[in-house]
Amino acid sequence: MTYNTSEIMKTAWKNTKVMMKVMGYWPRQLRQVFAVQLKAAWKAAQKAAGEVILTAKEIGFQIMRPEYKDTLQVSDFKKLDDLRVQQRTEWEWESTSTKVAA
Repeated sequence: MTYNTSEIMKTAWKNTKVMMKVMGYWPRQLRQVFAVQLKAAWKAAQKAAGEVILTAKEIGFQIMRPEYKDTLQVSDFKKLDDLRVQQRTEWEWESTSTKVAA
């Protein structure tokens, strides 16, 4: 899947400028605000492309399914590992997106 990175960056900068002005952030907070807006722009691009984006809580429910099986196959272990990495990434993203508002 290819994304228009130019449009993603333009959207992130536009949203950053709006947030800086509306929310009254200090100029030294530009990097933090831009980081959050860039992540949001990537999420929006993925959602627009039709990719399924799950929250950390939804991924946790998917992790629980194979763990309650009586026997696990090699493919189940691989799927669990991938889901745990995806969940950890989502937790990190959710925690950084809420820190900027403080």
